[in-house]
Amino acid sequence: MNRGILMIQNQIQPGISQLEKTNLPGGMELLSAKLMPRSVAMSNNPAILVFDLETTVQRDGRIIDNSPFNPKNKIVSIHWLVIEDGKVGPVQYCILNHNDQANPDSLQPFIADSIRCDVGVAHNAKFDWLFCLEANIPLPSKVWCTMIGEYIFDRAQGKSKSLKNTAERRDVHRKKSDLVDALFKGGTGFEEMPLETVIEYANADVISCAEIFIDQKLDLAQESNAGLKPVFDLMNEMLLFLVEIERNGIKIDLEVLNAVEAEYLAEKNAIEAELTSIIEEVMGDTPINLNSGADMSKVVYSRYIPDRDYHCSVFNIGSYPSGRKKMPPKMTAGQFSNAVRKSSRVMKKTIAHQCDSCGGTGKIQKFKVDGQPYKNESKCPKCIGNGFIYELTGKTAGLKLSPEKPGDASVNGFKVDKQTINRLLAQAEKKENEQAINFLSKFTRLQAISTYLDSFIKNIQFWTRPDGFLHASFNQCMTKTGRLSSSNPNFQNQPKGNKFPVRKCVVSRFDNVILEADFSGLEFRVAGELSKDKQIIDDIFNGKDVHKQTASIINQCDVSSVTKEMRQAAKAYTFSPLYGGMGANEPDHIKRYFEEYFTIYKGLKVWHKSLMDGVMQNNIVRTPSGREFYWENPRRMGNGRISNATQVVNYPVQSFATADIVVLSCIRALRGFREQKLKSKLIITVHDSIVVDVFPGEEQTVKKTLASAMREMADEIKKRFNYNMIMPLDIEMTSGKNWMEQVDINVD
Repeated sequence: MNRGILMIQNQIQPGISQLEKTNLPGGMELLSAKLMPRSVAMSNNPAILVFDLETTVQRDGRIIDNSPFNPKNKIVSIHWLVIEDGKVGPVQYCILNHNDQANPDSLQPFIADSIRCDVGVAHNAKFDWLFCLEANIPLPSKVWCTMIGEYIFDRAQGKSKSLKNTAERRDVHRKKSDLVDALFKGGTGFEEMPLETVIEYANADVISCAEIFIDQKLDLAQESNAGLKPVFDLMNEMLLFLVEIERNGIKIDLEVLNAVEAEYLAEKNAIEAELTSIIEEVMGDTPINLNSGADMSKVVYSRYIPDRDYHCSVFNIGSYPSGRKKMPPKMTAGQFSNAVRKSSRVMKKTIAHQCDSCGGTGKIQKFKVDGQPYKNESKCPKCIGNGFIYELTGKTAGLKLSPEKPGDASVNGFKVDKQTINRLLAQAEKKENEQAINFLSKFTRLQAISTYLDSFIKNIQFWTRPDGFLHASFNQCMTKTGRLSSSNPNFQNQPKGNKFPVRKCVVSRFDNVILEADFSGLEFRVAGELSKDKQIIDDIFNGKDVHKQTASIINQCDVSSVTKEMRQAAKAYTFSPLYGGMGANEPDHIKRYFEEYFTIYKGLKVWHKSLMDGVMQNNIVRTPSGREFYWENPRRMGNGRISNATQVVNYPVQSFATADIVVLSCIRALRGFREQKLKSKLIITVHDSIVVDVFPGEEQTVKKTLASAMREMADEIKKRFNYNMIMPLDIEMTSGKNWMEQVDINVD
């Protein structure tokens, strides 16, 4: 029997009693060859509902809004089958909002099956869950997301988790994407497509999803995968938490947000004017675009690239045909300086004169052989369309800073990203180049403001619904560590503090307070837990503030003199060695701190080595939850470390901390809120914190519920993961009228 689709006419597959046939348009009856015989293995499982939705979407230019919280979006159709006692029921469907047919009463069979089933199965199940719940359609109490399943089995290799690619990889019933892809890309929605096309496409998706589910179930039963089961349960439970917070949404004060936008637009314009003035001074009349990486490279390094292809070949810039990024070449300091001189030329200041050929217009009129003018003017060849001739003065232009290593080279010349500019600032300070210091400081601020305006403020404005609520989408399968990401807009990287006060616009729907509970030093505690480093364990149990310790070393001051701002800034350096960062691009005093770090925490260094040795032996790193990370071809480097060493030591810490412990705390918090029937709303989880919109009079109950959910989980960790956690967990809490203006509150 061929894998894929089996045409069945007027017969029932042997071995599956009472199997009903699948009805599709045109009188064709389809059922997968793989689905039926393997479904026998499901005979001891509860009733399973496998389903898929097709919905309308809204388009705004290149942005596609398929959110269930857009009031214009509707469920076009629902398609499903039931697996029960080893029997696969027929694929059924109901059409709710198609242009050719709309019948809400046809929903009743789906509701009946949904109520009697114990588990709901879907690919990217959160999407289907949200749409159904927003439409008041009941669903099973448990969920199995086949996309999450594939993510777990992938073991951080980065393979596509789409239904189409998953079906191809598992060699099951193929998603019929060719039926609708061209129509959808052309702007035709499911509600407008031929009804038979929609039915055939979506019914095929249901069969694909059912087969993937059965495959995953059977794979999970294999001894080699048995340890993954707790992670399956954890992530699927977390999906329901994300459904909760996305439906709750975040109340946005748009007046506050618009005021913040106006403030930063004004600052942006002022900085651009200052930078333009400096550019005119150091470049002469050479035209410079502040938003061009190539132009800014000229300003910063006083060099231009006459031959981009040659420049890229010298510094090995680009990617191999396989897609793997090329690595910068190894060069001595002398070789690097020589390469810079060969691939680039010194910029000279210019004086601009109006082009006498075109009179400053940049255009000239050409004529045909018969003397008639061409319809359109041509670019002036003398000034190349600029309208001006730029005469070299002989004086070096720009800020006269130097690239420091081969990795500084880019396709545009040399890098002007944030990390590189931080190093260049140190170089400028050493050279006492005040003009460069002033320019780079302002340029860094301009980049930050531009990112802030585009990535945060404009996105929040766009995605805030007419009712004033923002429903960001949280993603479980985007990062390799299992750490959450978010989109529409990104609420996982909202800046803290007053530097960029976007959090000020997040307010209470109850006109009360926003409360945030944040794990205290979670990554550091997890690193101590996993490495069993005696010094880390002692520091935690003795209540030592390691961030203050780091800040005192970095700032060369006594611990008692460390401010809150200094402590916050030091956190990155406290945690960076946990993740394998060695501070190669940091100032000398930071480098010294990194060098001293592993003399303090010797056990951590030993553990890092054991992780790398383990990957060299069996390619795998595991966390206490059973989560696995796989590296196919690790290589031992000359310094004793291995390729991907940073990932190898980073993944278990970050994953167990933010993908397991934080996730478990979210699940426990939701459980506590429901058991106590709280009216307060869980609204956001950011890295290692949980944010709540507190209902009046519930502050103390919310505090106690969060404290219990986040700190007192040793027993549940033991029960779920069969792991005895020795390190205590602790949290900090803040509260305020919005998400920015927060004050510390007593946890106990």
